[in-house]
Amino acid sequence: MKPLGMALGIALGLAGSQATARSFTLSQAVDFALTHNSMTQVAQARRGAARAALKLADDQGMPQASVSYGYLFSNNPLEALSAELERRQVSATAFTPSTLNHPGVTKLGTTTLSLSWPVYSGGAIQAGVRAGRYARQAARGNALRARQAIMAQVIQSYEGVLVARQALVVAQKAVAAARHHARTARYLYSRGRIVHSEALMASVNLGANEGMVAEARGNVRIAVDNLSAAMGAPAALAIQVPNATLEVVAPPTQDVMRLYQRALAHRPDLKALRALAQAARAQAQAARDRSSVQVRLMAQTQWFSETPGLRHNAWSVGAVISKSLYDGHRNQDHAAVLEERAAELDAQVAGLRARIHNEVLRAYENMHIAMTRYRIADANVARARQAVAVTQVRYGEGRTILLDLLNAEHDLVQAREARLAALYALVANRAALAEACGTLTHRMLTTLGVAS
Repeated sequence: MKPLGMALGIALGLAGSQATARSFTLSQAVDFALTHNSMTQVAQARRGAARAALKLADDQGMPQASVSYGYLFSNNPLEALSAELERRQVSATAFTPSTLNHPGVTKLGTTTLSLSWPVYSGGAIQAGVRAGRYARQAARGNALRARQAIMAQVIQSYEGVLVARQALVVAQKAVAAARHHARTARYLYSRGRIVHSEALMASVNLGANEGMVAEARGNVRIAVDNLSAAMGAPAALAIQVPNATLEVVAPPTQDVMRLYQRALAHRPDLKALRALAQAARAQAQAARDRSSVQVRLMAQTQWFSETPGLRHNAWSVGAVISKSLYDGHRNQDHAAVLEERAAELDAQVAGLRARIHNEVLRAYENMHIAMTRYRIADANVARARQAVAVTQVRYGEGRTILLDLLNAEHDLVQAREARLAALYALVANRAALAEACGTLTHRMLTTLGVAS
């Protein structure tokens, strides 16, 4: 089994050496995510599609030019006479019965240059352009919202790594204390000063704390994986987070309704949804306008010859005025569909406003709850540390049992973990509140209690 174990160890070592390690501050992690996260790429692609759609709508009012060349072989009398006229080669013999009835094979090459310009569309083109502008505005808002969501996810994941590391330190301290107690208990038992059950209790406590360390190490790896996923990092890139001191993030002092009003004014996804509703209404207007009067200018020039060439020119210029009298209600029905779509989007706007209120209120309340929990946990850490010190003295003097000391150590670990959980909740909900208000920016990174 040893050779197999060595081979597996070498293989794992080689595989691990292929990964590239890179350290990221919070600001660097956010910048990396805004470039590599798939949500950003999707949002940018949708913005590109919206820009292209706007250009397409604007191009509908541009003139169109085309050129073509055709060559005709025909023994049709009308084609033969037409070809003679187009080549300006009509003679008196062309009107004799024999020539008209039996013209032979006519050969004619035609080069055509055409120009068409829609000068009036009843407002359909202009309405289409308005719809494109609203759609572009919506895509821009959704892209900004995606950036904010990515930033919040990275902030929370980054803080999760720091908290998981601190939790590992807490667990390691607990193991160190438990190992010391286990050694002491074995020594005292060997001298007959304590019963066997107390020595066993100390060993069980050590095993439990060692299990807590193993779990804490796993949580650190999971936290790093979560950060890597939030950043959109490739599998070959090993994410490293430099050591940073966790700070207390103060909860907001503003009134929650003022924060809600700020969210209604700044949330980019709310603006995007409103823009989509306006785009649907503009598209509906464009559909109705297609049934109105249409005016198109047209110009054409042609060259006719038996061999390819620009000879015997003829041109024409004119205008076409058209009006749809009946189209089976197609344009009207299309407009009705789009109006219903706009009404649906209006309902989504109302629903989003309600969700925004809940998001702001939840993050606001969670921050204040986390601050209360932090203050309680911080005070409990001081009390638990003092309790451990007193209990150690009493235990050394033989005035208490080992169970009391182990319980005091356990209370200290729990208080430290509660304080870490409160610190994480403060940062996570600060980012969630800024995201809910639509105001999460790079400038906020230095206010989140994380070294950036």
